[in-house]
Amino acid sequence: MLKGKFSFLKFLMTVVMVLAIVTEICEIKASAEDIKSSEIEIICLFDMDGTLTPSRQAMTEKFAKWFYDFINKNETYIVTGSDIGKIKDQIPENIYEKIGGIYASMGNELYKKGKIVYRRDFKPKKSLLKRLEAYRKNTKYPGQLYPNYIEKRCGMINFCVLGRDCPNEARVEYGKWDAVNGERLEIQKELTKLFKELDIVIGGAISIDIVPKGFGKEQVADRVRKTYPKSLIVFVGDRTEEGGNDYSLAQRLLQLGNSEVIAVKDPEDTIKCLENYMTKRK
Repeated sequence: MLKGKFSFLKFLMTVVMVLAIVTEICEIKASAEDIKSSEIEIICLFDMDGTLTPSRQAMTEKFAKWFYDFINKNETYIVTGSDIGKIKDQIPENIYEKIGGIYASMGNELYKKGKIVYRRDFKPKKSLLKRLEAYRKNTKYPGQLYPNYIEKRCGMINFCVLGRDCPNEARVEYGKWDAVNGERLEIQKELTKLFKELDIVIGGAISIDIVPKGFGKEQVADRVRKTYPKSLIVFVGDRTEEGGNDYSLAQRLLQLGNSEVIAVKDPEDTIKCLENYMTKRK
């Protein structure tokens, strides 16, 4: 009986020692990660469409060469409203595998090295979907319409009166027409008044992004700042103006501090602005 008690006590002591060792290892690992993140001076965040690539088109060979060299020297993330399928269509594989991470669907998904890290979603109201159908039916756009006009993505809806399955020529034509007639802006204003629990922003060249409050790109600012509490965060985007789908992220970063926002016009402008910015920092 006594022998049995000693054996049990020995077993308990062994368990305690193992747990202590595991805890110490975890603490050392966490500490090492904290040191690593704190040593990174600058974190770069990039929008995709209109910033890294032409809208809904593949990254050019020239830009891909420049960007691959950039991400080899700087901790870099992509933050986009596009889902992972579209991102893979537009971003070369070597960049997709090398980059620090990709926040897809307005930051409602995070991918690292091709693997999903987290995902959050929502279910849209029937009244919202009904109104989007009405906008499509009653559009004054004179050109041909295409399928896939209400696209459900993780944590968001992308609405496009024209239809996302349009050829690039139709995309350009609608973009020109909308710039004059302001259809997307009118829809955005109406939806904002009707659905106060949602954030509705103009995204890309032909669409509107719809997310529950807190599900927009601004959530990325808090996540990145938590990971890199001491680093300077620089965000580069082409729609940082109020109403644009980069605006909430840009504003949240500025609120958090130790952040800078660089507004660009297109991928060529991105290269020019980043090279000027990095030269000034040296």
